[in-house]
Amino acid sequence: MILDFIILGWLAILTIVNIYMLRIRIIYFKKLKNKRDIKSKRYVIFEIIPENTFENRQIENQIRNAVKELGGNIWLEIANPKLVFTYKNYGIISTNRVGYKIVLASLPYVREIDGKEILLVPRRTTGSLKKAKKLIGIR
Repeated sequence: MILDFIILGWLAILTIVNIYMLRIRIIYFKKLKNKRDIKSKRYVIFEIIPENTFENRQIENQIRNAVKELGGNIWLEIANPKLVFTYKNYGIISTNRVGYKIVLASLPYVREIDGKEILLVPRRTTGSLKKAKKLIGIR
């Protein structure tokens, strides 16, 4: 019984000290957000071997299936990879800052589309679509 009162008193003291520290701002909480309050994106440039003869929707579905196979539904929702467009034998995938690594890791899991063997090789990751287009030869 005495031990219960000692523990209760100790917890009360800790609670009061924590409230006091928060009130005078000794403990700072850093907000996790961008400078511009927008979601940061990453653009993954990949090469399609052999030459691209597939529709963008087919390639995007296979990439999403590969992410789902590697990381499950949770990582698919976190990364949310979208194929922006393809140009010749290159493509650009849009994803967020958290999930771009799972997208990079899952590209080799795409092995075939419509019964044709395919290989997706990640080449570069950038932070802007303009830079990604410049790297694959547009503009």
